[in-house]
Amino acid sequence: MEYYSVAQIKNMEEEAKKRGVTENKMMDTAGRLVADFIDKNIEFKRAVFIAGTGNNGGDALSAAFHLFNLNHSNIEVIVVGKPEELKENPKVFLYLISDIKDISVKFISDSAALNSIKEDIKDADILVVELFGTGFHGDLPTLAADLIDSINDSDAKRISIDIPSGMNGDSGDFKKVVKSDFTLTMMAMKKAFQNPQALSVCGKILIMNLLN
Repeated sequence: MEYYSVAQIKNMEEEAKKRGVTENKMMDTAGRLVADFIDKNIEFKRAVFIAGTGNNGGDALSAAFHLFNLNHSNIEVIVVGKPEELKENPKVFLYLISDIKDISVKFISDSAALNSIKEDIKDADILVVELFGTGFHGDLPTLAADLIDSINDSDAKRISIDIPSGMNGDSGDFKKVVKSDFTLTMMAMKKAFQNPQALSVCGKILIMNLLN
């Protein structure tokens, strides 16, 4: 089994772009693969996707869109941050889901907003999380840390996209992290997964090939 550093994964993405695979296309493919996995492997009535405002969070928005297209409803998307903080590529998928009545979208940026969605998290059958990417390091913002506590307290199946949020992609170090049942990692195994402590919170790891 080969393991790749954050820098190596970034280089793979840059090489793909040179071959004409845009960042938006990779985001679309990532979301489709995540949605396909959920559709084929998990029974649920209510799905909640939790995304950051960066490009990593765009995979979660894309996955919500594709899950709806697989004839699922009762989908909620929670974006941690303000609408104006959302990066350009994720905005494409926000636009696609914003007019779909079976997908609700909420932005949260403070503790009061977090308290308002705690029941949504509690009532979910599956939680699909991509707050931070592989480059995360240091301390979690308070809002994210409190949100991760709520995620981990849930009885829902927890699916992390790419890497459990809160974990560093190279070292596998974390102070607080999403304790996952599944980690759907993009392109290749991350160096972080060589760390036994990191591996213990990943659940079952599956590689999603964005370039097929």
